[in-house]
Parts: sequence; C-alpha cells; structure tokens
Amino acid sequence: MKQKIILRILPLLFCLFSLSSCQKDEDKKEDLLPGLWIQQSITEDGESMLLADDEKDLSLLIEANGVYRTYAKNGLKEKNHFGAWSVTNDEWLELLGDTWRLHTNAIALPAANQWAFNHVPNRFTILSVNANELQIRIKTSVGERRYFAFFVEKPRPVVTTQNVEQLVEDFQTFKTYIFTFKKG
Repeated sequence: MKQKIILRILPLLFCLFSLSSCQKDEDKKEDLLPGLWIQQSITEDGESMLLADDEKDLSLLIEANGVYRTYAKNGLKEKNHFGAWSVTNDEWLELLGDTWRLHTNAIALPAANQWAFNHVPNRFTILSVNANELQIRIKTSVGERRYFAFFVEKPRPVVTTQNVEQLVEDFQTFKTYIFTFKKG
C-alpha cells in the first residue's frame, strides 16, 4: 500500500521539480546593488530638494562583501563614511551607519557632550534598482536624516535656548525621503 502511494507521488514530485527548474530566475536586487552610485536627487514628501554642494558630489560605493562607503566633497574637504549593508526579503536595504542624536536635557550639558554618537541600522525600501539606477525610500525624522552620516552628515550645532525647540521639533517631525542614484 505504501509503495503504491510512493509510486503515485514520485512522478508528481518529479514534474513539480522539473517545472520549477525551468523557470527563469530574476535578478535579485542584492545582486544589482554592488558598484559605484552617484546621487542625482532627493525628494522630501514628494517635493524635490535643492542639493547642497556636498550632496551633489556624493558617491556611494556598495561592495559585494557587505560594506558600503560614501564620499562627499564640501569645498576642499572630503567626507568619508562607511558601514555594513544587507538586503532583507529582496525588498529592504539595511544600512548600518553613524548617527548623532540630542542627549536628554542637552541644553544643560557642555557643548562637547550635547550630542550622542550611535552606530545604528536604518531600513530603506528599495523602490527600484537596475543596471543604471537605484531609488530608495525611508520615512524618518528631519533631524535623523540631517545627522545620519549615511549620505551627508550636517554639522551639529551647539544647543542653545534659541535653537533647542527647533532641534527637538526636527527629531519629532517625520517625512518620507526618496534618494535617486545613477550608476557611476
């Protein structure tokens, strides 16, 4: 009885295996990411943003070994950052990078201690990637985007009574950013 069942299931399994092996594998997004990417544009909640000089010159090198590096020039000074990357579910680009956040009660601290350095993961949705273009999206706070060193890290201001409310608001205001890169 068991042999008859096995003999009936075996041809079905063979057919299923044959059909699945005949399907063409699509390129995985992870396989398309390695290479040099040059930033072309940024949108904030669907509106084009003006790129600062260092954002115009931003290069993102994604290496196949799971490391990424960014290069940006601001005048004669070059800024470099690096971190780890991975792709989850062929849908999300996970980037581990440096970021700065305000300490609680930063205004009461000396200027050198007002900001906390963190090395944290960030998850971008891969909107599209092909041999020529990469487009990724993230919903994050204005402050997080400004002080996350993935692309271009802005200088951190000294927290004063005049700017503390605006800085706190920046970390509480969330927007959607889309970054577009062309293959270099």
